[in-house]
Amino acid sequence: MNQNTKHLMALAQIEGLGPISLQKLLDYFNDAEACFIASFSDFKKAGLEDKLIDKIIKQRNKLDAEKLFEQTKKEGLEVITYFEKDYPEILKNIYAPPLVLYYRGDLSVINYPSLAVVGSRKISSYAQNILPDLLKEAISHRIVITSGMAYGVDALAHRTTLENKGLTIAVIGSGLAWDYLYPSGHCRLAKQIIEAGGLILSEFPPFMKSLPYNFPRRNRIIAGLSQASLIVEASFKSGALITAKYALEQGREVLAIPGPINLENSQGVNLLIKNGAKVVASADDILESFGIISRPEKMIESFDTQQATADELAIIKILKGATLHIDKIIEHCTLDTSITSALLMRMELKGWIKNIGGHNYISLVKPPDH
Repeated sequence: MNQNTKHLMALAQIEGLGPISLQKLLDYFNDAEACFIASFSDFKKAGLEDKLIDKIIKQRNKLDAEKLFEQTKKEGLEVITYFEKDYPEILKNIYAPPLVLYYRGDLSVINYPSLAVVGSRKISSYAQNILPDLLKEAISHRIVITSGMAYGVDALAHRTTLENKGLTIAVIGSGLAWDYLYPSGHCRLAKQIIEAGGLILSEFPPFMKSLPYNFPRRNRIIAGLSQASLIVEASFKSGALITAKYALEQGREVLAIPGPINLENSQGVNLLIKNGAKVVASADDILESFGIISRPEKMIESFDTQQATADELAIIKILKGATLHIDKIIEHCTLDTSITSALLMRMELKGWIKNIGGHNYISLVKPPDH
């Protein structure tokens, strides 16, 4: 760990200095240590607002980079920065990627396909009954389950993974020092996750308490680590909807379990479905989002080519024995995006093709010989 990393760790402790502002400083100074001697006008040139500059100047003299580093080591924590080669690639392109990550456990778990599972802290008996069954298949296919280790849905997702001998990641909204870990009632769960080969992760300094504005930042990491996000139960005001929002912004798929229309915790999920989230009614719906087909689709034997247009036949030929993303289909058939999308929708309604998730298509009919 170099001196610049230690000073970057220290700067991340300053209240109000988030990843975007911190990146501005590094872009301007090219060195975290320089921020400890910079003048007000230097910070101004870096693009920071006066109030934040005042906070930095006031707080930086109380920071001890060496002491923080020693305390982090003493706590048994690992740290990685955005500028190191082992920094998770999947996080590099999200909105405001965390410049410093603290963790316990195996960081390489991030390299596996991941499903974010988030929802209400006030979990219903309905969700308690169905969620384990929905997740078992994904876990058996080595899909990592990522969540926030909160009470309710999060904890159930982590425990279900552990019970099925899978890997899970907990992204925390506080520091990872044991006396600061939030919620404190889940310290044992955190240790079980690590012992099972999983990972607990936070962008917050080791000795930071959980604060309300920490959790939206945590949620962007949960979404950022995952190829798809499953929203289990959520009211209109649920933090799970923030995770869904980040997932959509990052180009990831949002899945949702529909709930009874008269329950508050169904309102947020049902709204997501109304706005285009993928309905999860079985474990297969989750697997399809990862391009996994758990059971072979029944092929249509008696397909009359006379019923199909030339463009439809071309798409069926393209999909022969393959699973292709819509972008590849467009590339092969040289049609406009809007025309191809309409064709695919029409062909799916006819039962000739199937979207197995993430705009990946397979053919359900045998292509013509000629």
